[in-house]
Amino acid sequence: MPIAVDTRDVYDGLARLYLPIAIAVFCAVVVATVWVVVRGAAGGPDEHRGLELSYAAALGLVATALLVGTFRAVDRETASAQAPAEVIRVIAAKWEWRFEYPRHGIVETSAANGAPAMLTVPAGEEVEFRATSVDVVHGFWIPAMKFQRQLIPGQTATFALTFPRPGFTTSGVCSFFCGLEHASMHFTVNVLSPADYDAWVRKSS
Repeated sequence: MPIAVDTRDVYDGLARLYLPIAIAVFCAVVVATVWVVVRGAAGGPDEHRGLELSYAAALGLVATALLVGTFRAVDRETASAQAPAEVIRVIAAKWEWRFEYPRHGIVETSAANGAPAMLTVPAGEEVEFRATSVDVVHGFWIPAMKFQRQLIPGQTATFALTFPRPGFTTSGVCSFFCGLEHASMHFTVNVLSPADYDAWVRKSS
């Protein structure tokens, strides 16, 4: 089954490449259009041909730069989908979350006092998630990671995320309306250093 990878860092960088190039190309098109309207009629065939060749060459260089940047981003995305450090099963049900760590026999659910389930993950290491719903459509959403995945009953969504640094505790929520208590269907995310994560596994197993 293909893995949907966290592309936040990969494509944020690619967007920073595309945006200035898009602005530059737009400006070039505007300038070229004005030039043709104002001066083009007065120029001879050779002048027009030189302008066209220069414009075509510039577009070729732009296209090459975008292709190289895109292929590099895709290569990084593909590489990040290999050999996950941890595997976590996510089970969504009205109106709570359940996180299972099959390698360690750990299960995390909502506390009896109503506290949300805690998703504990290692920092800087890829985590593979295998997520599903047992009743209606839910949405696994971690806003701080700019990541969201629809969970459909009877189907398993497989995706990978890498959490950047330890000490990053945030909230995850269900992003699809799923009933009366939809607003309370959230979980917390606790990112630990690899050493602290190993200690947490030993303590929780």
